Amino acid sequence: MKIAIISPGPYTVPPVNGSSVEYDIEEISKRLAREHSVYVYTRTCEKYPRHTSINDLHYIRVTYDHPMGYLQRVIRQLKKRPVDVILVENRPRYVLALRKQFYRTPIILNMHSSAFATPKRIDPVKMRKVVRQIDGMLTNSEYLRSYFIGQHQVPAEKVYAAHLGVEMSDYEPDEFMLSRVEKIREKLGFTPYTRVLMYAGRLMREKGVHRLLQAFRTIARNDPDAQLLLAGAPSYGSNKRNTYMDLLENLAAPIRDQVTFTGMVPPSWMPYLYHCADIVAMPSTGKESFCRSNLEAMAAGKPVISSTSGGIGEVIEDGKSGFLLPSKQWEDELPALWNRLWEAPEQIMWMGMQAKSRAEMFSWEATAERYAAFFEHIISKRQKKPEEPVNGYHTTESSAADVEATDDPGETME
Repeated sequence: MKIAIISPGPYTVPPVNGSSVEYDIEEISKRLAREHSVYVYTRTCEKYPRHTSINDLHYIRVTYDHPMGYLQRVIRQLKKRPVDVILVENRPRYVLALRKQFYRTPIILNMHSSAFATPKRIDPVKMRKVVRQIDGMLTNSEYLRSYFIGQHQVPAEKVYAAHLGVEMSDYEPDEFMLSRVEKIREKLGFTPYTRVLMYAGRLMREKGVHRLLQAFRTIARNDPDAQLLLAGAPSYGSNKRNTYMDLLENLAAPIRDQVTFTGMVPPSWMPYLYHCADIVAMPSTGKESFCRSNLEAMAAGKPVISSTSGGIGEVIEDGKSGFLLPSKQWEDELPALWNRLWEAPEQIMWMGMQAKSRAEMFSWEATAERYAAFFEHIISKRQKKPEEPVNGYHTTESSAADVEATDDPGETME
């Protein structure tokens, strides 16, 4: 197959600052390209040339100044390279302009969350039009699949859930990694007796970091060896302060010697930080569709305490590879759970082994295989249909109204 993947645009692929959708695109594209020709359309970046090819993986980069201009440039490039299927990443509005230009080509929309399908991002009338015009939809969890079927009336046969993956070898604690982890722990001021609870991700309200801090204040009062490691920044690639960061620092003030804010962490350093921790906590308050950070922590052999939100329960087995707590109960339940775990440290080790075993079931290879199978199914289905223009139109210039955005060029929510 010849596969075109259109990235959202605000960040480049491969990602430079750890943006999650672009990271997913990179990992899946590399594996799809082992058996197929893959063309990734993304934005220009000082770090990369405009066009790069690595065997059958091709990156075509165009200027991103505004979603409409970006997409028009992608369309011009895409016309030079006919493909069997187009995968649109996380931007429903892009479908409308693409369908006008490529009415014979199967178009699949890959949604990583519900954010860009809300009325704030796309008019409901246009979203219904998108649903009619796509050949299929991918989601990263059964939870998100159910959401689109129920909320946007996407026909069930059009939507396929394919969980994201993790590269287990990145988290294998070899001699080099353990040596570096020891140095990082020393730099952070941790001793062999320090008990580290870690959060990994953006510091934003929807992630529930304030609830974690409120709960940890109780833990810190009763456990002088406890340390909270908050690994992340307010937005992708930026330590720029905001009001939520101010709130977190105010909450941490009474126990400041037991809380560490790392700021922005390069993705390559995250495996080392996971190995600095004993337990990982991910207290999402929003409807997380998947939450890959949980899976990364599990790949490092760490039990995860997370929330019952969204699709998180599809990864974590409550009471086995981790614990699931309702977000509103963290302040009451986390301190008690912390005490219970450290009264029997062998349970932490056992759960860590269970977590690692569970993570092994989520490989990027399996994700790519599911994508490829879905593409082939959609292509076959389209070939059986008469070649007719969609909604009565053939190739025309895309209307600005089809892709006009509320997006800001500096958009950070993926």
